[in-house]
Amino acid sequence: MLTTEQQKYDFNSYPASSDDANLSKAPLTRRITKGPLDVEDPIASSSTSQAPTSTTEAAAVPIPPTPSSTTTANPLSPTNPLAVRPSSRSSLLPSTATTKDLSFLLQPSNFHKISQTDIPPPFRSTPAAPGTPLPVLHREGNYYRAAFLAASSLITDSDLSPKQIFELLYVRLASLTLINQTPLAGKESLALGDIHSPFYLSDDTGECILPWELRVLAVRLQALEAGDAKRGVQGYYDLAFYARMRIRDSSDAEVKGLWKERLRDLGTRVGNTLVEMGVLEAGKRHFENLANATANAEEKKRLSSWVAMLCLRMGDLEAARAWTSSGDDDHEAGKTATEFLPPKKNDILSPFLAMTSGNYENAVSEWRALLNSPHAVLAKQNLAVCLLFTCHLPETTHLLSQLIASNHAFHALTFNLATVYELSMDKSWERKMQLAERVAEGLRRDRDEVEGRRDRDEVEGRRMERGNVDFKL
Repeated sequence: MLTTEQQKYDFNSYPASSDDANLSKAPLTRRITKGPLDVEDPIASSSTSQAPTSTTEAAAVPIPPTPSSTTTANPLSPTNPLAVRPSSRSSLLPSTATTKDLSFLLQPSNFHKISQTDIPPPFRSTPAAPGTPLPVLHREGNYYRAAFLAASSLITDSDLSPKQIFELLYVRLASLTLINQTPLAGKESLALGDIHSPFYLSDDTGECILPWELRVLAVRLQALEAGDAKRGVQGYYDLAFYARMRIRDSSDAEVKGLWKERLRDLGTRVGNTLVEMGVLEAGKRHFENLANATANAEEKKRLSSWVAMLCLRMGDLEAARAWTSSGDDDHEAGKTATEFLPPKKNDILSPFLAMTSGNYENAVSEWRALLNSPHAVLAKQNLAVCLLFTCHLPETTHLLSQLIASNHAFHALTFNLATVYELSMDKSWERKMQLAERVAEGLRRDRDEVEGRRDRDEVEGRRMERGNVDFKL
């Protein structure tokens, strides 16, 4: 039964769409892209394709949308769609006004019902106050309600500007992704059609009127809906072409920096997609190329750690040790990878090497040594896992429960503790439900006490709704 407060938020009040969208089958010819996804890739102004310009004829062409697919997308691990946030250096949408008809994005049939059965009762029973603004819902992590409000505004508001339409659509799709409704977000992203279509080019400037964050998110969602991850890689390269053109054409150093940052992000997303596809060797080579191409020490160290983790996942311990020590000042030419020990600044990878080798006793000692480091939460989580493999189940339960009591509630933590409950007791379902109640109470308490806290940004970024999968319910 829903409470009176919940009934005010009937999230299924708008109609669901049919899977058979009226979409065209004539996609645009793909633009040719050149070079890798690194910032230093030159673009010759005279010999390469020029940036597309808008014409009256192009603006009148209907969007050639992406063909719909009834194939269910594979449940790939989602990246954070809000990771590329609007920068203070640029607006989400170009200031140039547009007269394009965007009514096709406002059709009720574009939006689907959101099931509440995937959300544990402790999280369903805490609705936001009526009339809560959309930015507040996002700040408090109420993405389920933000998704509903964004769709409701798109359907019912008749005086939305193009900028507002695109922002609401981005909030809708991003929120669905954050509440584990990625397949649903993929279906709804098809309403945009081909995001590279001339329809989305400004009549005055020739620039794309879609917000960058929406374009990046749509590439991933449409690829997942089509069941073709390679299509996502192609879409990222199309966006990289656009970004390189902006870098070439801009004379403002700040604008160039923004587009270079976006280009680096696209390079990361290509690597992530390759890993999700299961082609780990290709993903490893991609991140190796990015690491070798960058001159920034911090960026190189970050990318090197990713390559090292991929090598661990592939079972290549020698390569993992080499990449772990690649940023060390004491690294000497001529030594083999096995002669290097992980440097202190990268000691977080040393216990991972021990775990990958099956040496859990040594891993336990190394994780204990990191309990007072900046990586304390990660160390305690992995220490508990190692203790489980060394038959210390009570201590595993104690460490994971300590993290929950400290108001940490990331997916791996709750999932692992739920697994421990299943292994150690008969009435595990009751304990898992109690775990969900503890997490919900902690998140509500943090939300209510957020004012004046040092970690306000961290608290405000926490997701209030959790799914049954987080607690193995």
